[in-house]
Amino acid sequence: MSLERLHCSSEGTEGAIALYTYDLAPVLTVESEVELSLLDTPSQPSASGPDIVVRRREISTPTVEWTGHHAVITVPPSVTVEKAASAEPERFTKILLSTIQAMLLRQRATLAFGSALRGPDGNGVGLFGPTNCGKSTASFRLAREWGYQLLADDLLIFQEGWVYPFPRYLNLPRDVPAVERWVRSEGATFDQVRLWPDEVDVPRRFVTESVPERVRLDVVLLVTPCEHPGGDPEPVSTEAAIRAVTEFCRSALGGWISEPLAREAIKDGSVDRRSIIGETITDAACYRLEAPQTGLARSVAEFVDR
Repeated sequence: MSLERLHCSSEGTEGAIALYTYDLAPVLTVESEVELSLLDTPSQPSASGPDIVVRRREISTPTVEWTGHHAVITVPPSVTVEKAASAEPERFTKILLSTIQAMLLRQRATLAFGSALRGPDGNGVGLFGPTNCGKSTASFRLAREWGYQLLADDLLIFQEGWVYPFPRYLNLPRDVPAVERWVRSEGATFDQVRLWPDEVDVPRRFVTESVPERVRLDVVLLVTPCEHPGGDPEPVSTEAAIRAVTEFCRSALGGWISEPLAREAIKDGSVDRRSIIGETITDAACYRLEAPQTGLARSVAEFVDR
């Protein structure tokens, strides 16, 4: 996949504003007047028209409007959109993710928090656990060392039993030796990865042999961080797994998808996120996996491959 950004503008219009168009799986299209640093996918043309439009205007406060066909996010110059440090630009990210979530719910889909990969045998594997339990580093190692294909490492889209990637950079701590060695061996530049003092943002397509368009989950692992491995993964019921995954989503995403501007403007029909999560993992074999952060990838690979 090309790294070039496609800048689209109205031909023949003096001073036309460049547009960036991003597809979030086949579910939503975002068209923006500014490049969105949250997304690692190259901008590309879309034939379907945008579901969400992002624009800058000389206004005092951000707004979100529903036109009857799509949502329009308008941000003033005072709101930072581009990423200037390892942390996301919080205000804009909350508005954008809240608008995306509201639009997904209109299509009976939802954002979810976890990692999803396709194993060497073709099975879809989902890792779900609390923030900072090691999912991203484990996903990196599973892709680089064990032959897994990485779908996404922290934000996913669930719809009709399928898991789609939310096209976000793989965010990795720089103090993980394997990450630092890999970045240096690739001779990575800022055109490829974003290097911060504490973290590295890596496009998924640089880490994995190919990025699947979607997967169905055959195995769901609920990750419990521990100092030492706790033995074989323990089977859990589908209902218990649905509760756990729903709680991980609520605790990890609650602050990011709670922007009142989006909730008030876009009517989502009060779709129950838990039922969408249930559809996605109902046919999966579910287990609770105790593993230390440093050994999570090995624990996953050894269990799934056996």
